[in-house]
Amino acid sequence: MNDRPLWAGRFSAGPAPEAHALGRSLGFDVRLAPYDVLAGRAHVATLRAAGLLSAEEATLLRGALEEVGREIAEGTFSFAPADEDVHSAIERGVTERLGDLGAKLHAGRSRNDLVATDVRLWMLDAAARIDGSAARLAGALVARAREHAATLMPGTTHGRNAQPITLGHHLLAHAWGLVRDRGRRAQWATRTSASPLGAGALATSTLGLDPQLAAGELGFDRPFENSIDAVADRDTVLEFLAWTGILSVHTARLGADLVRWTDPALGWASLDESFATGSSMMPQKRNPDAAELARGKAARVASGFGRLAAVMAPLPLGYHRDLQEDKEPAFDAADTLELVLPALTGAVATIRFHHHAMLAALDDEGLYATDLAEALVRAGVPFREAHRRTGELLRRVEEEGRSLRDLDDAEWEVFGLAGGALLDPDRAVAARSGSGGPATASVLEQAAAIERALAVGA
Repeated sequence: MNDRPLWAGRFSAGPAPEAHALGRSLGFDVRLAPYDVLAGRAHVATLRAAGLLSAEEATLLRGALEEVGREIAEGTFSFAPADEDVHSAIERGVTERLGDLGAKLHAGRSRNDLVATDVRLWMLDAAARIDGSAARLAGALVARAREHAATLMPGTTHGRNAQPITLGHHLLAHAWGLVRDRGRRAQWATRTSASPLGAGALATSTLGLDPQLAAGELGFDRPFENSIDAVADRDTVLEFLAWTGILSVHTARLGADLVRWTDPALGWASLDESFATGSSMMPQKRNPDAAELARGKAARVASGFGRLAAVMAPLPLGYHRDLQEDKEPAFDAADTLELVLPALTGAVATIRFHHHAMLAALDDEGLYATDLAEALVRAGVPFREAHRRTGELLRRVEEEGRSLRDLDDAEWEVFGLAGGALLDPDRAVAARSGSGGPATASVLEQAAAIERALAVGA
């Protein structure tokens, strides 16, 4: 068996062990094996169409590729120390089975266009799985929002009470972010569905291979437009990392809300025991670990874009070995989200909301300050003056140790309002019934709109 690298003809000896260890990517790119087999079969089809293989030879090559792929999937394939990556391992396995015929497989092909093809195929599959999980999380949020379309709670800015809203409205805010993430994935997939196979090392080949045929065999929408661009750019990977990074930010912020709401000091919700953990020392603890991990892992996913962008930015066009660094952040982003999304879906589906605690929090009179100012506006007072008057009223009652509910009708009249009626969360939310607002009818309209969006591409 020839255990020298594919490129060894120009060299009198193999690489130093240290150099080989540095460049060896088999430990992580072996997951591309199924896609490498698919790309190999597509390349066989182009070699056959170009008259470089007989029908029998093409059949034998396809069979050997499938056999090697099956052995890798089953864990029975014997990798060799000289295998630099999954691509060279598969080609070696085919050549060991077919001899000189196996050596024909690489004609007109480079690992440059092969790896770019494999990675695109893998990303398209991984993105579809992640997208499905994101849709299920959005669906869980919509289902809970429908349950709580009329459940009142304080809305916050800066982590402080701001205005009354409904729980359904807040849950759907998270769902809308996921809807946009699904749209980003669909747009990215359209741009990514261009096959690099046939670009060769950078300038195609003289063998008359048909990139359109290869693209069709692999299910891509079209072949590459420029062979250098096909092997040198990684914008599809960068965009995959940007999309997964934004999605992870959305999952992290949902996790942060779950952590906050289930804090016993707030008491607005309780995670189901199956999505909480205990303490190894403190018997009383029920910790929101699933939500905390969803929050924490966003940094891991989102950092991938910066890592790859830093690799790509200084590279002149053409393939460089630096591009080997494109796969690990993409693999890690997908692996992480495929853990986070189902866990959050389960947490959302099973969380118990404590309506009475949320309602008690609505006693905070500051939640109604904007309503007071806007009531003055409706009475003809300029908003800046209305804002000043309301702020002064709140300061005065605070200094006097009273509350707005302590004001009598005469005091409200001096202020220019029958204001006591405004200190009501039901009224405050119902008054915000416009499109996109927190009122029950609006929440139900939003839920229906999200369900329609989720049905697209389902």
